[in-house]
Amino acid sequence: MKYSAKSQRQLILFYAFLCLISGFFSWLVSVTIWISAIAFIFCFFMAFVKYSLIVNKQIISYTILLFGLRIYSKEVAPAGIEEILFKRISWKTKMAIIKTRKGIPIRVALFKPENVYDNLIVFCEENEVPYKKTKDYKIIENMG
Repeated sequence: MKYSAKSQRQLILFYAFLCLISGFFSWLVSVTIWISAIAFIFCFFMAFVKYSLIVNKQIISYTILLFGLRIYSKEVAPAGIEEILFKRISWKTKMAIIKTRKGIPIRVALFKPENVYDNLIVFCEENEVPYKKTKDYKIIENMG
């Protein structure tokens, strides 16, 4: 099944314009202008990042897109997964971290639809991948 997530655009664009304004008001110091401009550009691009996760029976595929162009892609088979850790990141928000044997871990948070975590647990049980649920995650799970 395919899942997708977007960056929190409003918050990131707010930071971008804060950087722009701080650089505009400090026009006397050229270093501050350059740092503000770089931060603005970085925040602007980060606002348009999309994430895609595909969970099949035998593989997990993770892709990061910027303006529809793939900038990072990773496919992980069950043998390449060390474990999957299920956590809580806010009051009612779940998160999963897929720890791989090679490369950086895959962070799964704020994906839609929200049954991604149930499908990851099914993936772990079918492919005998170890997984852990933190105490906080179990509380959210029991809340419904």
